[in-house]
Amino acid sequence: MLGLRPKPSFLLIFGDEAAKNQQEAFCRSGTAAPDPHLTMQRQSQTRVIHGPRVTLRPWQRGDNFAQELWPRYNEPFNSLWNISRVSLYDELGGRGWQAQRYVWAVDNLNQRLIGRISLREIEPDGAGSRLGISLSQAHVGQGLGTEALVVFLDHYFGPLEFNYMYLDVAAFNRRAVRCYERLGFRYLESEWRSAGRDPSLRHLDDPRYADLLPYFRRSRFETFVEFYEMLLTGTQWREQSRNNGVVR
Repeated sequence: MLGLRPKPSFLLIFGDEAAKNQQEAFCRSGTAAPDPHLTMQRQSQTRVIHGPRVTLRPWQRGDNFAQELWPRYNEPFNSLWNISRVSLYDELGGRGWQAQRYVWAVDNLNQRLIGRISLREIEPDGAGSRLGISLSQAHVGQGLGTEALVVFLDHYFGPLEFNYMYLDVAAFNRRAVRCYERLGFRYLESEWRSAGRDPSLRHLDDPRYADLLPYFRRSRFETFVEFYEMLLTGTQWREQSRNNGVVR
């Protein structure tokens, strides 16, 4: 798993008066306004994207059951990959996010489900969204997650016409951080999230994980985990594409 986590399903929906006015202007001119969310819906429900070793296709109902059969992750802190972000609203931009989440399945050459890619917190104008990805434990470390992201990012900044993408990742998940950095994502800021009483926190007393301690803040009553906010723009990705999409 590359370290991105599902977000809560109770995202708030806010009105977008500017988009409404733009739609009305297109209607008055007799020209159909492009609807980024309708385009997204069509693409996510019909488009199959092929890579050398992976295929991205629309997520189907049966994929939920197939994902449940994936082997359990054997990394001691994997449960901390899923700590939710605090904010559900973009206060700086004053914009709401679309509540819909779009999901693609990742299959290997044997047409076996090995991963899941999603977009959420999609901005009303379709300019940006937030990435989510998970990969079966049995297929981690083989470059398949990176390949799936390269294929998807070409689609995201190409046919889907997004301008930028955000993601957030547990800072201690250094394999995932390195992957995103190779793809061109840049660090923006850190957020410290409460781990509550997660049982995995007991491993912090194990000397084998002493190198991870800088990513945790411990107090008498609570432990916080550092998460990175990262960003990739379409311009940066097109520059990356000259090097096959990955920084060497």
